[in-house]
Amino acid sequence: MKGRIPYPALLWLTGKRACVVGGGCVALHRAEALLEAGAQVNVVAPDAVDGIVDLVVEGRLKWYKESFSTSMLRGMSIVVCATDDPDVNRRAAWAAKSMGALVNMAAPPLELSDFAVPASVRRGDLVFAVSTGGACPELSRRLRGELDALGDIYAPWLERLVPVREEIKERLASSEERRAFWREALSEDVMALVRDGKLDEAEEQVRHAVDRSRAES
Repeated sequence: MKGRIPYPALLWLTGKRACVVGGGCVALHRAEALLEAGAQVNVVAPDAVDGIVDLVVEGRLKWYKESFSTSMLRGMSIVVCATDDPDVNRRAAWAAKSMGALVNMAAPPLELSDFAVPASVRRGDLVFAVSTGGACPELSRRLRGELDALGDIYAPWLERLVPVREEIKERLASSEERRAFWREALSEDVMALVRDGKLDEAEEQVRHAVDRSRAES
């Protein structure tokens, strides 16, 4: 939003309770994303699109087939307001805030959002996210397409770095030593090899850096 400076963050929602107020396509997309993040999701709406009904049949979420009431938000960590009625969205947002929940406005009035849902690309533990703060959502979607290609490049590389990181954590005691190691290990030459798909050669270079750290420790 114009005039508001966002704080970039990733939320870990496994086991957290979330409520989506609304039963349309936008509500479905928000519900699916929350489920993917491990949240326990309730949907509140008199009617719902087929996708939401399918998730209910699969036992993945609960659908309360009725109009919104504030009591439905008790115990929620996240509330998404996604109805086509701004007054209902406003009431749900203020009720959620009063109960300590974070609010995402997927429909007007958007200025009541506590957080935005950026366009994102996920490849295992690697997540890219981009947002224009609502100024141009289509640009976010376009950039997401470019990030999608980067995910295919860097996700396999991240998998190879995980065991190296564990080894370095045990070998080098201070955070400054570890930062110095990674600055050397992930040099531009190594990253160029990764971008060219030469992961074996890139990993060999990182392993050389590990060997040097052994000699110096």
